[in-house]
Amino acid sequence: MEDLMEWLINYAFDHHIGVQLTSFLQPMTPSTSFSDYRLVVINTRWHKPNEIPFSLAHEIGHVMNGDCGVNAYTAVADTKEEYAANITGIGLLLKYCQEHDIHFTNPIEFCERFGIPMELEYVAILKLNGIM
Repeated sequence: MEDLMEWLINYAFDHHIGVQLTSFLQPMTPSTSFSDYRLVVINTRWHKPNEIPFSLAHEIGHVMNGDCGVNAYTAVADTKEEYAANITGIGLLLKYCQEHDIHFTNPIEFCERFGIPMELEYVAILKLNGIM
């Protein structure tokens, strides 16, 4: 996963988004984006460590999507901004796969490999099938 994290960080930097990785937050404190500052802060002690790469992609998504204010990571798409950040995050992970010749036909395997919460399997299905 280090390669993926490095790729995501470089992607963020290439798009003028700052990334701060921190181990000083509590395990239940979500990663957060500060769109007004084009900054994401990633909790490397997150209680679900396999979700950290997706949370980074998701938070980058908030900034890229132009969402306002502060957004804390949640896989629950209870707002259009969260839904869009999930889509953008999954899209970034698929871009990583394309650039590294990694192929998936099974959305569950894709979600498990990249720590995407299973609540978002339907988005993975649509993205993998080029519908979204």
